[in-house]
Amino acid sequence: MGTGRTRGSAVRPFYPILRLLVFTVLVHRVQSECRVTKCASEFADSTAALNPPPSNLRDRVLYCRALRAATECLRRTARPCRGNLDYHSFQRGFRNLLQSNNCSHVPDEPVPTRPTQELPHVCAFRGRPVYKHCGLFGDPHLRTFNDDFQTCKVDRAWPLIDNAYLAVQVTNVPVAVATSHGFTATATTKLTVIVKGQVAECAREKVYQAQQNNLPDAFADGTRSGGPNGVRSLVLDVRVPGRHVEINISYIDTTIVLRQIGNYLTFAIRMPEDVINTGDTDEDGLQLCVKGCPQSERIDYVEFLKYPQQSSNTVLHRSEIAMPKEMAIAKCRESNVTDFYLDSCVFDLMTTGDANFTLAAKSALEDVYRLHPNPGRTHRNRTIDSPLSSPQSPVNSAPSRTLPRRTLSLYMLLISCIILLTNWSYFVT
Repeated sequence: MGTGRTRGSAVRPFYPILRLLVFTVLVHRVQSECRVTKCASEFADSTAALNPPPSNLRDRVLYCRALRAATECLRRTARPCRGNLDYHSFQRGFRNLLQSNNCSHVPDEPVPTRPTQELPHVCAFRGRPVYKHCGLFGDPHLRTFNDDFQTCKVDRAWPLIDNAYLAVQVTNVPVAVATSHGFTATATTKLTVIVKGQVAECAREKVYQAQQNNLPDAFADGTRSGGPNGVRSLVLDVRVPGRHVEINISYIDTTIVLRQIGNYLTFAIRMPEDVINTGDTDEDGLQLCVKGCPQSERIDYVEFLKYPQQSSNTVLHRSEIAMPKEMAIAKCRESNVTDFYLDSCVFDLMTTGDANFTLAAKSALEDVYRLHPNPGRTHRNRTIDSPLSSPQSPVNSAPSRTLPRRTLSLYMLLISCIILLTNWSYFVT
């Protein structure tokens, strides 16, 4: 009479449907995995034999080709990577590298060229290819060779680097707009780079001195390069006249970046660890890039950003700030800076009100992606668990980490089917 079907026979026809639903959910889950790590690893593997920034056409072609491949890899994984800080950091970093290396004008295939004159063996770097980065920008903010982040006062002249091959000295002065409001903020107005004649066969001593509103296009002796028999083992490269110059020292495999942004200067360097270690390592020796600022010169920017009103008397010597915190955050986020560079940008705007400091933070972060051996390692999503997020005024602009609606719907459909099949005998009797 049609009632002889067992519960198992009633459920059995729906097993294929159940399997299909499970398969659909699993496939959707796999496709939703963010593959930013894979993209970054492939880029690192393909450029492992290159020393950025590439100096010859062949290396530039290979480097730009790897950047294009990495960008395409990120594009393919864009949807599941929404809200992933590493994805957005690498996306911005690859885009900046494509622009800074002028990859739009670099062909995808190497063009045959005549062999260039090679450096004498004594002028080729023979140390370990282990590099570190140091940067100074803004009010001023320091990233040491050991990736320590500090905000310092360091008024007047201070040594950044002093080793057997290179010396760099920075001079900071009170910021005019801050001084007029009673603030103690300082910024860099003078940078002196001394390339020592430690390896006389490669280059004689050269001095480059950048000052406020004066970024020269040559060394102090009027030259732009140095080296034996016309071979340039030391080169001053003017990227943007009066705004951006770079010094490349091949025999110590070092790149120095100097910029004029607004009325102030920024500094960034990429240097091998072996060269860094030729400096004074005694406790009395002072190199800001190596040891950081003295404790007495440091500003607790984390405390200031959490509680600006309570901290302003200590940092600014008055109760007012130059720009409201919310406005400073909004302006800095327009520049797409993250992590320490977002915090520094907000600090500078709150203490000076000078919008040029947003450009200083942005350029400093771009230099990190160019010069740091592993720029993503020390960066975190500072829109969450940030000094900018105090208990009184939480700030969290990161996308939601909850399940996407499609995934949630599939899970709900699967659960409903399981419940239906489990109780099928009830519905058919």
